[in-house]
Amino acid sequence: MKIRTLIIALLFSIAAYGQYPGAYLEINSTTGIYASGDTIKVWATVLPEADKELEFVVENNMITTTCKKLVNLNEGRHLMYTDICKGPVHYVFKIGKPEGKQGTPTTSVVGAIVDYKEFCPGYKAPKDLRKFWDREVEQMRSMPLEARVKPAPQERMDQTGMTCLDIEIPMPEGNPVRAYISYPTEAREESLPIIIYAHGAGVKGKWCKSSVDKTITDARRGNGAIAIDINAHGMLNGQPQEYYDDLEAGELYKYSSREITGHKDFYFRLMYLRLVRALDYLTTLPQWDGKRVLIYGSSQGGAQTAALAGIDSRVTAAMLEVPAFTDVAGRLCGRRGSWPGAYSSKAKEHSDILPYYDGSCLITLTKAKLFFEAGLVDYTCPPGCVSAAYNVATSEDKTIIFFPYRPHTTSKLDKRFAERWKNEVKVEKEKWLNDYLF
Repeated sequence: MKIRTLIIALLFSIAAYGQYPGAYLEINSTTGIYASGDTIKVWATVLPEADKELEFVVENNMITTTCKKLVNLNEGRHLMYTDICKGPVHYVFKIGKPEGKQGTPTTSVVGAIVDYKEFCPGYKAPKDLRKFWDREVEQMRSMPLEARVKPAPQERMDQTGMTCLDIEIPMPEGNPVRAYISYPTEAREESLPIIIYAHGAGVKGKWCKSSVDKTITDARRGNGAIAIDINAHGMLNGQPQEYYDDLEAGELYKYSSREITGHKDFYFRLMYLRLVRALDYLTTLPQWDGKRVLIYGSSQGGAQTAALAGIDSRVTAAMLEVPAFTDVAGRLCGRRGSWPGAYSSKAKEHSDILPYYDGSCLITLTKAKLFFEAGLVDYTCPPGCVSAAYNVATSEDKTIIFFPYRPHTTSKLDKRFAERWKNEVKVEKEKWLNDYLF
C-alpha cells in the first residue's frame, strides 16, 4: 500500500510539472546539440501506467509539424525516430495522449538543435542603433540625478553586516527607478563590483517584485558586491498584493502587447532607460571598484540584460537566461519568434521600430563577457532565437548552453530531468558568475 501511494504521489508530482507521466523521450546527445551529418535518435520509454494509444509528434523550428502518428507501445524502450541531421534546424519531439498539448501533463517533450552557429536573427541591427540610444540617454540625463534613499525593510534574511537601502530615482518621463540595494557595510572604497538583477515579465507575481533578500544574496557573492534588485516597471516596492493586482488590471494591463505607434510611447524604451539611470546612481557609490558591472536576468530580465549591455558600455558581464525580446523577428527566417508574441507576429510590419529594442540587435553593441542559456523545448523564447543572438554577439568571450528538456520556466521542467539540469546547467551558471566575481 505504501509503495502504491508513493508511485501515485510521484506521478502526480511529474504531472504537476507539465509532463506526461506515462512515457518520456530521450535523445542520443546529452546537450541536445548536433551538427549536419550526425545521426539523431529518439527513444521513448513507456511505463506501465501509460495510455494504450499514444501520439508521437515531430516539429521543425516550432512552427512546422513534420510527423504526427498514433502508436501502440508495450512497456519498455522503443526507437521512435532516427535520421541524418541537416541544419540549421531546431527539432521538438513529443509523446503523450493524442489530445495532449505542449505545457499540459498529457505530453512529454525533448528538443534538439542542429548547426546552432548558423542561425541568424530576423532583424539586422539598425545603422543608427548606437546613436539612437546615446540620444535617449543624453535626454534622460538632462534631469539631475537625485536619488531618494531610505533604509530597506526587513524581510526574512539577517541584515547584520549589510547596508540595505530602498531607493527611488525620478525620471524625466514615466515612472521613477524603484529598487532595493545591499552591500557589505564595512566594504572598502573601490572594492566591490556591481550586480544588477532584472525581472521577468508580469506585474503581480512574486517573480516580478523586488526583494531585499535577493539583494543580500547577491551582495554576498564573491568577495562582496553592490547588489540591486530593480523592478521592471518603476512600481512601488513592498506594497499589499491588491496594489499589484490593480496595476496589472489597470495601468500596466497588457503592457507587452500594446499597439506600436512610435518610439516615444513604446513601453520598453523607458524600461531600458531606467536600467541606465540605476547604473548612473550605482557608479557614484564610493565602494564601486570602477571596473566590474554585471547584469543578469531570465526571460524579460534577459531582454533587459541584452539592452543594458548594448546601451551602456560600463557593463562588463551579462548573463542572458532564456532571454525574451531577443530575435522577435525569428518568423522572418522561417521559425518561431521570441516573446512578446504580439510583436513577433507583426515583426515585418514594425521593422522600423522593433529592431531598436530587440536583444539580437542590441547585443551587437557590447564587448562584455556573455553567457546565454537556452531551453530546447522553450516555446516562449525559442532556442533558435537565442542561438541567433549569440551568433551575432561581437563579444570575444561568450558562452551558450542548451538543455534538451528545459521549457521556459524551470518550475515546469520534467522532474525526471531536474537533477540533470541542476548539474549540467545551474552549476555551470554559478561557476561562470563566481569566476567573474572572485
